[in-house]
Amino acid sequence: MTKSTYFLTPNASGTAFTGSGYTPDGTLPAGAIACTQAQADNYTAYALSNGAIVSAPAAQLLAQAQAAQIAIITQACAGAITSGFSSSALGSAHTYPSGLTDQANLAANVLSSLLPGLPSTWTTPQICCDANGVWAYVAHTAAQVQQVGSDGKAAILAFLTKKASLQAEIEAATTVAAVQAIVW
Repeated sequence: MTKSTYFLTPNASGTAFTGSGYTPDGTLPAGAIACTQAQADNYTAYALSNGAIVSAPAAQLLAQAQAAQIAIITQACAGAITSGFSSSALGSAHTYPSGLTDQANLAANVLSSLLPGLPSTWTTPQICCDANGVWAYVAHTAAQVQQVGSDGKAAILAFLTKKASLQAEIEAATTVAAVQAIVW
């Protein structure tokens, strides 16, 4: 009877692990190293030294935690950017969508508002949500749609600035716990 085996897959430099797995018949994939189930379940906590599985050095664990936390805040920033923003361009606060297509449509409306020779009565429909939660395409003058565009850009820049600040904090953190305490 062949014994089932857990294994770790080393990275290209042979110093850390990129993954783990399980083989029911004990046959290891090329380059894989047999390990315990606990090691396979938490492979990032281990390193490879002279062909042996050892606890990862603190620097490796810190670097992994930093990379993971930066990925988390990057995803949170992207979500915030596409979650909408507020503008009072119409005289009262309205919410504007900011998904990628919404940003492209707003940019097209702002660009159109800048074309020379527009009549003084020019308007463009722009989707927004009023204080009662009603979404509708509402006519915006050139000045209004330009203000919405400026407010949207300001919201995006605020999120990007926050992300940059958090990323700098993560990169400066000296412990895994300190890194994981930095959240969006």
